[in-house]
Amino acid sequence: LHAKDLGGGPVLYGLQAGALTGGVAVGIRTAPALLPALSRRRLLAIALAFTGVALLAAGLVPDVTSVLLIMALAGVGAGLAANTGHTLLDQESEDQRRARTTEHLHAVVRVFVALGAVIAPAVAAGIGPHRLENGRFVFAHGGAAFTLMLVGALLLPVAALVLAKVDDRSGVPLRQDLRDALLGGDDPEQTPAASGFFIALEGGDGAGKSTQAEALAEWIRGKGHEVVLTREPGATPVGKRLRSILLDVSSAGLSHRAEALLYAADRAEHIDTVVRPALERGAVVITDRYIDSSVAYQGAGRDLSPTEIARINRWATNGLVPQLTVLLDVSPETARERFTEAPDRLESEPAEFHARVRAGFLTLAAADPGRYLVVDAGQEPEAVGAVIRHRLDQVLPLSEAEIQAREEARRKAEEEARRKAEEEAARKAEEERLERERQEQLARLRAEEEERKRRELEEAQRREAERQAEEARQRAEEAR
Repeated sequence: LHAKDLGGGPVLYGLQAGALTGGVAVGIRTAPALLPALSRRRLLAIALAFTGVALLAAGLVPDVTSVLLIMALAGVGAGLAANTGHTLLDQESEDQRRARTTEHLHAVVRVFVALGAVIAPAVAAGIGPHRLENGRFVFAHGGAAFTLMLVGALLLPVAALVLAKVDDRSGVPLRQDLRDALLGGDDPEQTPAASGFFIALEGGDGAGKSTQAEALAEWIRGKGHEVVLTREPGATPVGKRLRSILLDVSSAGLSHRAEALLYAADRAEHIDTVVRPALERGAVVITDRYIDSSVAYQGAGRDLSPTEIARINRWATNGLVPQLTVLLDVSPETARERFTEAPDRLESEPAEFHARVRAGFLTLAAADPGRYLVVDAGQEPEAVGAVIRHRLDQVLPLSEAEIQAREEARRKAEEEARRKAEEEAARKAEEERLERERQEQLARLRAEEEERKRRELEEAQRREAERQAEEARQRAEEAR
């Protein structure tokens, strides 16, 4: 209907449909990497609002080319919203219910799409074309354009409602958060270590990071790797002094920015004196907390700029990133039940703080799913460890011992294959020899049998000849 109102036909309709669906595909594909420093919850609301504005513009603009471009942008916004919403739903759903929840959501989406396909033309026909003139100003649109504008206008309050309900950074103005995410900065290039293997365990307090770190270290050592198990803060002499300041409840008045800088200072010392030397030796380094903890705690939790926190820490570490970051995700309520000692300064923060921290971790994981492994830490420790070990089996390089063991196994397999081949060749040779002997024996037996038959025939012929000669002699005598 909109294509017809614009003076086009089936071709224009096809172009509009292609622009919209193509935009959706682009939005879904680019959503994970778009503005990684921005909260995914806020990105969902922004994507919905962007889609609404684009649909409003598509209904208002009468130019065909502009409409195609705007429809593509509306599709991009819809794709961003769909992918971001799906990611957030996966993060909030329990593992055993995730598949069912996703299937239910897809069914609901299909129902709404079908209803929209039926209702939208009826609404457009009901509204019909309208024309308003005021001097040189002319406002003339068909029912389909008004329907697009109506849908776009409805999406704007929906976006505002979503932001109000799910915003995990309510203390930070959206404009500031978006500006920080857009501007970024000139940071050191983020690269994993050229040698060794770097694993970071992240998550809120009480998620079980220390337990999993120790279990992983033992398992990886069993593979023959050198393992350096470390933590932040407090893995160095300087870090221990900083840790006492950062976690002591007597430091409750510490400013948020000072806290962030102290963590970055500890991390810089930790990387230079512990992590990099171990990686250069080819060791596997497992750290209990890394940059993401600062981004989540001081960024999301303290309502500072996550982009600025990340930039400071990337500078402090010279851009070193882990090959694998394991996020042990658990609700703050479950984590608090696991505390066995008096809580430190951060553990003593209210539940709202820890909820923001959890959302901050999940936002980071959603922005780079290839490098993160999100594990439901509400499970038994052995189940959590099994998930982590399964991922490491795919990405952890082989140790020298494993390489030698694999080479030895390959050599033994080759020797076994060679031995079996030789045995098979010998067996076949023996079978062929026995077969030749059998054939020779059969040939001798056949020759002997033929010789016997020949002799018997000759003997029979001789006897017959003698008999005939005797009969002839007797007949001759009788004739005389």
